[in-house]
Amino acid sequence: MKSNICRGKDKLELFQCVELVYKINCKDYDVCYIGQTKRHLRVRINEHMADICKNEHSVVSKHRLSENHDFDWDKPTILHRETHRIKREIAEMIYIRKHSNCINLQTDTENLSDIYDNILKLS
Repeated sequence: MKSNICRGKDKLELFQCVELVYKINCKDYDVCYIGQTKRHLRVRINEHMADICKNEHSVVSKHRLSENHDFDWDKPTILHRETHRIKREIAEMIYIRKHSNCINLQTDTENLSDIYDNILKLS
């Protein structure tokens, strides 16, 4: 039950949240990364950090290594909570489209019809 009731009141509680869409800001430039996970947020963030250390090719590691910028790993933002995987993936696409400063690849939103662009601009 606790996994479904996560308000993120303190840092520990925030990192224990599951089934969410999250945003991590770059500390050095006005860009962000938006992702989704069904697992604990801490696990997913640790994976991003490990990708950088292992020189794995992801948009997060590429930004960190090519720009020499770091992400604000300790202050992720939970944008949306959703238990259903497909709905969570759609929410992720919507948030990527709504944030013009995302480093996410354009392919991350290719399954979201352009019809929604005008609606998203209004919200």
